[in-house]
Amino acid sequence: MPNTTSKEGIPFSRGGTMSSRILRSLILTAGALVGLACGDYSRSTSPVSYNPKLLPPTLTVRASYTLLSSGTQARAVKWGSNHSRVEQSVSAVIGPDGGTLSLPGSDLTMIVPNGALSAPTTITIVGKGGAYVAYEMLPHGLHFLKPVTAVQGLQNTALYGTDAGNSIRTAYLPEGRDAIGADDSASPSELQAATTYFYGAKPVAETQAWIINHFSRYILISNVWVLVDDSA
Repeated sequence: MPNTTSKEGIPFSRGGTMSSRILRSLILTAGALVGLACGDYSRSTSPVSYNPKLLPPTLTVRASYTLLSSGTQARAVKWGSNHSRVEQSVSAVIGPDGGTLSLPGSDLTMIVPNGALSAPTTITIVGKGGAYVAYEMLPHGLHFLKPVTAVQGLQNTALYGTDAGNSIRTAYLPEGRDAIGADDSASPSELQAATTYFYGAKPVAETQAWIINHFSRYILISNVWVLVDDSA
C-alpha cells in the first residue's frame, strides 16, 4: 500500500485524512452495537453543554471490533490541561447479577450486565497517572460471559473538538506491548467495538461507549498507522 508522511513525520497509509476514513468505515458498520444506543451515558465531571438525558445525539457512529497486526502502531490520546494526572482507582465485588463501577475523575463508567460473571469477583479499574488516557483493569486475564460496556466522556481529552478527537477509538494493549513512547506511539493488538456519540450543529464527539470482553490494559487512540521499514 502506498504511504505518505504527516507534518509530524509519521508515516500514514494513503487515502485521505484519518478522520474522514474512519468515519466512512465506521458508518458502514452501523448495526454492530445497536443496543448501546439506548443507554444513559451522562458524565459526572465534564462541562455540561448538553443534557444527554433530554437530547438525542446529532450523529451516532459505530465501529466493529478489529484485530490488528503486530506492526500496527497508534497515537495515544492525552488528557487535557484541566485533568488531574494523579493515578486513581475504584474496586467493587460484582456478582452474577451485575453492577456498575465509576471513576468520576476520568469520566469513566463500567457497566457489568446480569450474567457476565458466574461468581462474585472483585473488579478494579485503575486510571493510570500521567499524560495519557489509559486504564489497567483487574484481575488480568478475566473473560466475561457477556459483553461489558465502558462509557468514556471525551470532553477532558486534549483532542476534544478536533478532527482527531472525532476519530478516537479504544484499543487493547497486550502483555509486553503496554509501553507508550515519547512520541505518543503505542502498539495495540485490538480495536474494540464502540459507539461514539456526537452533539451539536457541527457534530463533536462527546462520549464513547465501548465493549469489553476481557481485561486488562486499554487506552484511547487516534490515528492508526502501520510503520514502514525504511531499510526495506
